[in-house]
Amino acid sequence: MAHGFDSYRVFVASPGDLEADRQAAHDAIARANEAVAMPAKILLVNIGLRDNDQIANFRSVVSENVRCSTFFIQIFQDDWGTRDLFRRLFLLALECRDDASMPMRDVAVCLKDAPSETNQEILAFRRELEDRKDVNLFRYSRAEQLREHLERACGEWVQSLIALGSPAPGAG
Repeated sequence: MAHGFDSYRVFVASPGDLEADRQAAHDAIARANEAVAMPAKILLVNIGLRDNDQIANFRSVVSENVRCSTFFIQIFQDDWGTRDLFRRLFLLALECRDDASMPMRDVAVCLKDAPSETNQEILAFRRELEDRKDVNLFRYSRAEQLREHLERACGEWVQSLIALGSPAPGAG
């Protein structure tokens, strides 16, 4: 059924126990849709994993969903998840973003604060993300801060799509 909207996929990835943060990302996408996207006949479609086990059990499908996405939101706190599979997704998203033939336009990395963390492996993981020069990293302490940041980011993404004036690769 035709609905008259250009749809753009936003893949949300988050290993571990960050369900409230993942929900904040979904809420931000919904609010950006309501405030900015839908009046412009654009729809940001939220996709991702409901369960971390899906990344291992359906790896090719998950990777294909990343490849078909226009935007990618990665939420982290302390590690790359089971078998570093979220690292692979993150690197795939960057690869897609850097390939002009792919629909990926931007990768948002959100790192939840862990002020009491002393585990050296976790601290090294956090430093690795903070030292990357090829992504914008947003640090936050509460899910509400994350939602506000991502709502602004999604609004900016929509504005960039509006400025194009026509569907980008991957729009449906």
